[in-house]
Amino acid sequence: MTLAFALAFALSFIGIQYAQAQHVMTINNNSDVELESSPEDDEVLESAPKELMMRFSTYVRLVKLTMTDPEEQFVNIGFIYNPDVSRVFFLDLPELEQKDYYTVEWAAIDPENLVARGTFRFSFGPGAAPASTLLPEEEELLPVIVPDYRLIDQGF
Repeated sequence: MTLAFALAFALSFIGIQYAQAQHVMTINNNSDVELESSPEDDEVLESAPKELMMRFSTYVRLVKLTMTDPEEQFVNIGFIYNPDVSRVFFLDLPELEQKDYYTVEWAAIDPENLVARGTFRFSFGPGAAPASTLLPEEEELLPVIVPDYRLIDQGF
């Protein structure tokens, strides 16, 4: 009787681990989802946009939508997650202050449960320039070489 109990107890842990593994979602940036937006990436508008429009190449579940200014301060755009899938999303924007540019960052889950993500930037107003001309150039990092200490005579 004790052996049967121990076996049932051990098998119950296997079942629990299996059940947990069924609900783990792997984040994968290899999604083929494409985005068309308004405003478009790097677009310069005459005045502040009244809304965002995002049209995806397939049905997705939009899980993240944020907007930041050049100082990376968040702008409250009122995005609330909705589990319904769609190809087109509209979001009314609050009145935006004139800044050098705004960055919109998004993430969506595609039909294969892969995470697609991206950003687009826009600017507006008199004297506005494309965001790409205002962004600092990224510093090119040189590869770090780490010696393999197993190959060095340690003198032990």
